[in-house]
Amino acid sequence: MFRRILGLLMLLIGIGGIGIAIFGAQMGHQLVDRVGTNFEQTLTLTSDSLDTVSETLVLAKSSIADINTVVTTTGTTANNLATTVEDTRPLLEQISTVATDQVPDSLETVQDAFPSLEQVAGVIDRTLVTLNSFRIDEEIFGFNIQYDLGIDYEPEIPFDQSVQALGQGLEGIPESLRAMEAYITVTNDNLETVSQDIRTLADDLQTVNGRINEFDPILDEYQVLVTDINDSTRQMRAQIGDETARLKNGITLAMVWLALTQIAPLYLGWELLTGRRDKQGSLAE
Repeated sequence: MFRRILGLLMLLIGIGGIGIAIFGAQMGHQLVDRVGTNFEQTLTLTSDSLDTVSETLVLAKSSIADINTVVTTTGTTANNLATTVEDTRPLLEQISTVATDQVPDSLETVQDAFPSLEQVAGVIDRTLVTLNSFRIDEEIFGFNIQYDLGIDYEPEIPFDQSVQALGQGLEGIPESLRAMEAYITVTNDNLETVSQDIRTLADDLQTVNGRINEFDPILDEYQVLVTDINDSTRQMRAQIGDETARLKNGITLAMVWLALTQIAPLYLGWELLTGRRDKQGSLAE
């Protein structure tokens, strides 16, 4: 009785082992398919992301090239502007010399001459008035003689007063022009500061441009790296089907081997359950 129970138990174990092998083969195939599909989707997403990264790197290289051009142009413009400012300073100094020194001196010389000019203008004015009033209108020996000098001089303002007004109009101008020297000096100093700042800006732009240029080979290396990874990803995607088939074949072989290992328990359990093992033992005795 015990042997039959043991035989039944071994039969159940053998049948269960075969069932587990069949179930394991089915589940293993499904699991491999599921993992392969997920892995392929992941690789596809990775490949698409790498394509996007590659396009971004290309755009970044193009943007860096544009920035490099802009920075170069800006640096050149800054240098040209600094040169222009520096070239303007001598002109400003010359203007300062003329406007605050030479012109005021000349005006003061003219102003010093105005009193004499007023006297001369008075004499001229009185002379012209006298000559303007000179007339001959007489009858001599029966002839009517009329004669004048042809001078028409009747100004609204006498000549000496005009000269005096002109002299008064120049009063204070030399002092005002000399007062401009301080402002021109400050402007000149400011232009020097601006020129130096622009030069510094141009140098900084050149430094920035050099550092921007350093990104270009780095981006090239990233581009090569991304391309290699993307190629590897595509190769892996192409090999997923073959690897999945091999893995499924391996699972099938393992489950077949597991099923084959149940033949001995089935055979032994069948003999114990049917009593053939006892009969064989009796015959042997």
